[in-house]
Amino acid sequence: MLRPRALIPSVTVGLALAAVACNLTPDAMTTDSGGTDTGTGTDTTSTSDEPTTGGPTTEEPPTTSSPATTDEPGTTTDTTSVDTDPTAGPTTETGTTGPDLDDVTIYDIQGGEVPEGSVVTVKGVVITSPVHIDGDGKGTIFVQDPMGGELSGIAVFLYEEVAMSFGVKPGVVVDITGEYTEFFGESQLQVTSVDAIVEVGQGEPPAPAVVAAADVATGGAKAEAYEGVLVQVENVTVTNPAVDMSDFEVEGALRINDFFLFPQMEEPTVVNGQVFTSIAGPLRFSYDNHKIAPRAAADLVSGMVPQAEEHTIYEIQEGALPVQTPVLVKGAIVTSPLTFKKDGFFIQDPMGGEHSGIYVYIGAQAVTVEPGDVVDVEGVYDEYYENSQIEVSDAAKIVVTGNGAVPTPEVVSAADVATGGPLQENYEGVLVTVENVQVAAANMMFSDFELTDGLFVDDVFFAKADWMLPMAGDTFMSLTGPLTFGFDEARLLPRTPADIKP
Repeated sequence: MLRPRALIPSVTVGLALAAVACNLTPDAMTTDSGGTDTGTGTDTTSTSDEPTTGGPTTEEPPTTSSPATTDEPGTTTDTTSVDTDPTAGPTTETGTTGPDLDDVTIYDIQGGEVPEGSVVTVKGVVITSPVHIDGDGKGTIFVQDPMGGELSGIAVFLYEEVAMSFGVKPGVVVDITGEYTEFFGESQLQVTSVDAIVEVGQGEPPAPAVVAAADVATGGAKAEAYEGVLVQVENVTVTNPAVDMSDFEVEGALRINDFFLFPQMEEPTVVNGQVFTSIAGPLRFSYDNHKIAPRAAADLVSGMVPQAEEHTIYEIQEGALPVQTPVLVKGAIVTSPLTFKKDGFFIQDPMGGEHSGIYVYIGAQAVTVEPGDVVDVEGVYDEYYENSQIEVSDAAKIVVTGNGAVPTPEVVSAADVATGGPLQENYEGVLVTVENVQVAAANMMFSDFELTDGLFVDDVFFAKADWMLPMAGDTFMSLTGPLTFGFDEARLLPRTPADIKP
């Protein structure tokens, strides 16, 4: 499995910029049936990589010297007393004369002419982004010199009072007074007072500077020069659709980040090999990487989206494909009914055996399938909290082509398919039976129970009234169901009471 995700099925397909998340495994919250959650709509646990407290996890590690424990640009740095003799200008660390700190340019700051910790005023700069508010109520915007070009942009970190009263939008011309600091390598102005941002006019953000992806990627020849600047890359292909929960990567090793998109619920969903005609946004530096942060869905213009190619379940489960690859699986046998929440089901290759099964997440799609149906399934292969699944966004992509026999369950040792067992990965998604097992513990809160061999048994297919938790020490002649993975545990999912034999 490729990505750390716990089996709460979530689906994201194509370029639908409102992401649809897929889940299969039990949630911490119970469903209306009293069973565990098996899916959600949008994956709101998918974090923006922006550090927040109480919100998405953050990029930059918190520090005791920073009031911003988020990866939002902004830290507390002791203000340095500077000599502002108008005739001589401030003296830098090297003893040379620097610019007047009451009227510096962003070019001065980004060009290294201003000592870190200086309180400066930049005048007549244009706001180029919306404000991003973190979980602590602090905010971040980007501003740029109207002349544009290299060294013309910078991040501005806003304290809570400033962020909450901030009403100006992209295109507004402002004077800003703040402390220049480097927050984990990202240049920024830290603004603590509402009066420190003064609107002086109306304008338009500069047109994004068109750059080569490799030039502004981490370590690129122009990355430092364009940090904070509104940039645009063109005709780039997705090379990694899931670097982490908040970034994807395009050719040239350039990361694209959801800093502004996540709060707007406009996170892009991309597939491997997808081409974007253009991607625009300020260039950030976060988590030791330069990355473009599109300001809205309109900053991502999609071109060619790869068509699904036919693959077997064996190929998917044996790791032959990268995540977020469009796939078409033909002639699979449905091995389960829909989950209690009607958001997914299991399929298996008729040949059976190891690596032959997988979960199909359908979300809110209205799909009618029964065990034994022969189906063709077209969707996107993904790893959700380490559970393999095919995510389907259109009910028409599931076609029943016939009917056959459900494969005979594979009889396996509970210890072998429990978490960390030698065959756990091999039988994920496959219909299995464990025999002569004993209950170690039952969990009333999550409606699951654990066997003495470490395998969990869960109620994904059951309504509350139909699911009876056993007592510790109870034994079963056999338990049957698809094997899945969620909340860091391998789980067997009985489909009906007939799968549970005391």
